[in-house]
Amino acid sequence: MKPALIPMLLMACTSSKSPDTSSPGAETGTERSLYVVSETSTGKLLVASDEHGRVEGELCLSDIFPDQCGPRASELARPCLMFGVSHQPVDDDDRFLITATLRDPDRPFAPGIVSLVRPSDPPEALWSVRNLSIPRELQSGFDCDLDGEAPLCHLHGAHTTINVSDEVLVVSDTSNSRVLWIETPALGAETGDVVAILSSQHPQWGDERYPNLVQALTVDGRDHLLVTFKGGVDHSGSPTNEGRIALWDVSDRSQPDRVWVFPEDGHLTAVHSGKFVDTPAGELLIYAHSLGASEVGTDHREGTIGFAQFNGLEPPTYLADGTVADPGFGFTREVEWDGEIQRLIVTDSGCENAQDACSRSGRVLAFSLPQLSPSDLGGSARPGLTDQVFIELDWKRTMVDQALELPFDTDRIPLHEAGAQLREGLGACGGA
Repeated sequence: MKPALIPMLLMACTSSKSPDTSSPGAETGTERSLYVVSETSTGKLLVASDEHGRVEGELCLSDIFPDQCGPRASELARPCLMFGVSHQPVDDDDRFLITATLRDPDRPFAPGIVSLVRPSDPPEALWSVRNLSIPRELQSGFDCDLDGEAPLCHLHGAHTTINVSDEVLVVSDTSNSRVLWIETPALGAETGDVVAILSSQHPQWGDERYPNLVQALTVDGRDHLLVTFKGGVDHSGSPTNEGRIALWDVSDRSQPDRVWVFPEDGHLTAVHSGKFVDTPAGELLIYAHSLGASEVGTDHREGTIGFAQFNGLEPPTYLADGTVADPGFGFTREVEWDGEIQRLIVTDSGCENAQDACSRSGRVLAFSLPQLSPSDLGGSARPGLTDQVFIELDWKRTMVDQALELPFDTDRIPLHEAGAQLREGLGACGGA
């Protein structure tokens, strides 16, 4: 039995941590909601009410995968890490699609997993992708028959997963610097059949590495993927934080075609979570420019939220980088536009990773959409920040009323979309 957390769903409470403590539902007349936040370093999914921001329940990798994660999932020597999470209910049954990294001290890499989890007590993994079945014709640059323990024969530090249909998942296999199309496993299965791969072996890939998010788009009637790359490699092959966002035509998965890359010239610093969104300001590309206001060669590390006009098959037009008043953003990890409550929801990890000598806490913040106009600049991260326009965002509310440990991903769930488990409350993790 999971320990109970005190139910807060009907209690009115405010936080002193934000300039506006009213709930977005109260501001807009929309119904009450829950916010689910994945904490990377603790391996937890936290559930908070939008009314007061207090955490009411949690779902932990230590409960879902006790053999690999155990009760101390945040132990740095062998961490279980939670990354992207999406709520995928069936009727009145809550389910979460979770992308994570498990412990395996016998492997010299971070084995990833994708799992559809029912948050019951104890939680149940309905299916998982622990292992990959990769056809020989897709094994370019590696051979799983000769070396089945090579990282490329497995998920390696995967960050996010999306459904492009009921039958197919697309996974950003981050540390392997590739995107995988995988058949959705059957109930109880633990192997994913790979049906297509887009990787650095592709001649149009360039120097981009470490994809952390993919978004499926239809542009001019054709299937596309918007791929966010955190970094790249330099001429010596060493990793850098010089990331980009790229649009790929994937109508023919066997022959993907790169349409454009943003910025056209230069790079974004450690960028995450590039998304196409339709807003009152028009169609935009928004992105968490994780170190977007950081000066190279200094100790100053500050993120921004980037905005560009989305132009379909033509490269985006840079608009601005959004900042927040002192002390500023930390390492911005995700941004979403929520049209129902008319807010930008920003997940700020505070620090880049748990090993950082960094005193910032993670937080989830809500902002109004700023006034935006085209710029003559390109938005790339250059010395002296000379290719960017900085604007201050209108900070409305702190969505979770506690310090967070490396939050990665935040989603709002209206109560009418919550299943029975979320409505009743998940309680605390059994192994916490």
